[in-house]
Amino acid sequence: MTVELRILLLLALFAVGFIARRLGWLKPPHAGRMLQLVITVGLPALFLADVSRIPLRLDLIALPASAMIIIIVSGAASLLVGRAMALQRPEQGAMTICAMSINNGFLFPFAIAVWGQVGFAQMALFDFGNALCQGSLVYAIAAAYGGHGTGFAAIARRVLSFPPLWALLVALLLNVSDVQLPSLLTTVLGTVGRWILMLVIIALGVLFDARLLGDRRVLATLALRIPLGLAVGYACVLIFDIEGLTRSVVLLGAAAPIGFSAVVIANRENLHRELAASAASISVLLALVFVPLALWLLPR
Repeated sequence: MTVELRILLLLALFAVGFIARRLGWLKPPHAGRMLQLVITVGLPALFLADVSRIPLRLDLIALPASAMIIIIVSGAASLLVGRAMALQRPEQGAMTICAMSINNGFLFPFAIAVWGQVGFAQMALFDFGNALCQGSLVYAIAAAYGGHGTGFAAIARRVLSFPPLWALLVALLLNVSDVQLPSLLTTVLGTVGRWILMLVIIALGVLFDARLLGDRRVLATLALRIPLGLAVGYACVLIFDIEGLTRSVVLLGAAAPIGFSAVVIANRENLHRELAASAASISVLLALVFVPLALWLLPR
């Protein structure tokens, strides 16, 4: 199957989820269960199958480092923008965590379809930095703006309860220790993980919501996540002197849409849920346009 056909297949899966929601066949709770299956089974299986086998180079540390820099700069910028807009605390909290939430889950199916095993594995390393920030800094900010405590124990529990993070750590340990998983096992894990990963696109189609499309708070949040993220990502590429496929991974990850984890956290911490949900949904719609175009233009 050509790259173009693979991308069209992913777009078709999003349409399936969108239409199924409108026909009443699938509802948000179904999408939530799909995403939970991806988190608990799909991504861990793929990390163990692919990251454990790719050649690791010292310069690849720039991938998680770039993700963390993008998240921190975007969060700081959102605080300045929110202050200029005189936002209420729930609005400011929602804007900030959306600006800092990189939706690599959306990018993974595209990366594996176009770049294959190596591209997916490098995207997973980029997501390593993202996952560390989401489970610590982003959660702490959300809790602070929501009026809840941000003790070390609460943050640690959130980080340690994220299955893909554990799978990635195990895969990295296997890689650096030269321990090889049986080829049959990696084949099964890779196949199962890739099929389950397709559920991400269907789930996003089900969850898509374009409310508050013209709201200035939503537009500012989108600008903080995508254009600013891309600009910071490009700066990271220059600073770390990143080339080739790794350069493409950083640039694509930098411009990723808003993660739906931001919606979950906003709901949990009593932030502005509608702002977070609308910004995340619209960012996914935009990403369905620019991500396939970027994959076609970026080096493979």
